[in-house]
Amino acid sequence: MSGARFSEELLRMPPQPATAELVLRLVADPTSTALQLSRAVETDPALAARVIRLANSPYYGAPRRVASAQHAIVLLGRDTVRGIAASAACSLLDTRADFGPDGFFRHALACAAASSVVAMRVGLSPADAFSAGLLHDLGAILLHHRDPEAFANAQRQRSMSEIVAAELKAFGMTHAQAGAAALEAWGFPSAFVEAVALHQHGVEDPVFALGRVVQVGEALSLEFEPFAGYPRESHVLALLRTLRLGASDLDSLRAETERVLERLADQLEAA
Repeated sequence: MSGARFSEELLRMPPQPATAELVLRLVADPTSTALQLSRAVETDPALAARVIRLANSPYYGAPRRVASAQHAIVLLGRDTVRGIAASAACSLLDTRADFGPDGFFRHALACAAASSVVAMRVGLSPADAFSAGLLHDLGAILLHHRDPEAFANAQRQRSMSEIVAAELKAFGMTHAQAGAAALEAWGFPSAFVEAVALHQHGVEDPVFALGRVVQVGEALSLEFEPFAGYPRESHVLALLRTLRLGASDLDSLRAETERVLERLADQLEAA
């Protein structure tokens, strides 16, 4: 099944913000401007609020409070805005939405937080890592939406290899492949697509550092938000080595991830 079809299915899921689709198209157009993007974002107050709220988070260290969508877009960068729009398209940032498998939102947010912490440690963009971590299980929403019962049956398998086999049998592809296809159809950079395609532990080593960051971020996140089929700790140290980190880094990464999650929880409660 084509990535375009997966993209269309995702955008048809409730809620269906036409603004998110427009923003995704504008971001993919290299001739579009920050002004055009901001005007599109501002047509949806909820999306504008998300963009501005993220720009005001501690990650970006703005010297003064960001109050406009245009300023926020310049500060965040196009790839992060693309991630926010994709998230809005499937309500990834709405804890009240019943859009995916049990525990999905908590796992996605924990992975995003941990990935951003790891990225900062190795000198990559924490904003890009946050977006990639938030979107890493996007395919789970697609497969759950297509056949909730079949997807739930796959998630009940005892190991990740058995989950993968069950997804392939039921859907002809894994949730990682489905998510990567959707992001590719939306014109996400290759590093984002690869990070989603290869996020599952032990699949293969990503070429781009972003993919390795997300693998480490997810391994860390599972200590805070366990998710079906994933090991809790067995792969963390091996994955850290792919980024030239080691056991001595683990405690500080865990502590900072916990602090980020606490701040995110406060922001979401205030939203």
